Amino acid sequence: MQNILIPTDFSNDAYNALFYASKLFKSKTCNFYLLNAYNENTPLVSRNTNALDVKGHRKGLLEQLNDESCEELKRTFHRINLDHKCPNHTYKLIPMKRDLTEAVSKTIDEYHIDLVIMGNKGGSNGLGVFLGSSTTKVLASVKNCPILAVPMNADFQVPYEIAFATDYKRHYNAKVLEPLKSMATHCGSAVRILHINEEERLSKVQESNLKTLRAYLETTPNTVHWMPSFTSKTKAIQVFLDELGIGMLTMVNYEHGFLENLLKEPIIKKLTFNIDIPFLVIPGKS
Repeated sequence: MQNILIPTDFSNDAYNALFYASKLFKSKTCNFYLLNAYNENTPLVSRNTNALDVKGHRKGLLEQLNDESCEELKRTFHRINLDHKCPNHTYKLIPMKRDLTEAVSKTIDEYHIDLVIMGNKGGSNGLGVFLGSSTTKVLASVKNCPILAVPMNADFQVPYEIAFATDYKRHYNAKVLEPLKSMATHCGSAVRILHINEEERLSKVQESNLKTLRAYLETTPNTVHWMPSFTSKTKAIQVFLDELGIGMLTMVNYEHGFLENLLKEPIIKKLTFNIDIPFLVIPGKS
């Protein structure tokens, strides 16, 4: 992974994602693209509505938003270099007048982004809320790049144990699994394959897909784990993460697949999905 996109709204959770990325890839030569998307609905930080341009004319809202975006991006760049300067990391600052999802998609295409890293709001009631509305929207719209969601309260630790949750209902290929293998190789991690028992036995298709999955992960330490079906899949995943001390959760985002079903799963009273580890979502389209 060489080109890494980090969208930011200059919040603490966005900066934490940047700091996590800097630590995670400290030994790797990377280009970091810091993106701030703004539009007419973005509130001005400054209360100065009488700012003037070089010709002495009053600046419009979008001009002021662009000025603020550029200034805050520079501050973020200087802050990360003070907190964790890496000589092999370069930064490009991108202010963009667009909707967030449009800006992310455009940047992915223009700069050949390998990975998007976003901050989120931390644990809350349900996976969709845990991810935050911005991250959920980007997950729904971006189909050609893996996305790593980093909880705001997560302290950096190398994820030596990576969980890969799957129902074995989709065929795997090398391109889909490359982000998982790449992350595991970079971190020196073992992959723990998690399947929730919704059926008494796997179908022939599921058995074939499991065999293919393990063949692709042959050079990566891996084990297969079976979890009982609780009142919700999110609860089963939470128990698994806690029991094995997992450092990163990974899923493939297939249309009408396992992750999509999780995002739509009703939240049962007093059940939460409070994971405090990074969540890597891989696009299902190869």
